[in-house]
Amino acid sequence: MIQSFWNSVRLPKKEAMFQLNRNGMTHTISYLFILLALLFMPDMIYSVLYLDSSLTEVSRGQYLVQMFVFYPLFIIFLILIGVSVLAGVCLLMRKAMGRKLTYQQLWKMTAYASTLPLILSVLLKTLAVPDGVSALLFFTVFFYMMYQMIAIYPKTPTKRSS
Repeated sequence: MIQSFWNSVRLPKKEAMFQLNRNGMTHTISYLFILLALLFMPDMIYSVLYLDSSLTEVSRGQYLVQMFVFYPLFIIFLILIGVSVLAGVCLLMRKAMGRKLTYQQLWKMTAYASTLPLILSVLLKTLAVPDGVSALLFFTVFFYMMYQMIAIYPKTPTKRSS
């Protein structure tokens, strides 16, 4: 996992990209889950520490179960949907650039390319930067990295007419 993080930070370098593409899909999903869990950990800790004291013990218990059981499941759901949608957009980008890549490769590239933009978004959140600015920076950095990574792959051969 640490090697995956290091290679994600080094993107869009060719060597890092090809190393990450060798990882299996289970490894990629686990990496994203751990990354997002670590990035959202301060919010979870803050929520537990400053839990409304007027809640009853039952309400407090329900809240903690929701936070520690359903929140991670929700993160996994968001990972799968978010990365799949972004990979779909990158599939259109690949088609426009005429490159030879499969959706599975783009999905993994999308997952790892989101590392730096996600870290940047969390840092901007702690600095109280407006969400719109943070989202714009996320997508700008992400699509720039994806463009650079897709451009590394060879173009699809054109059909010659006889």
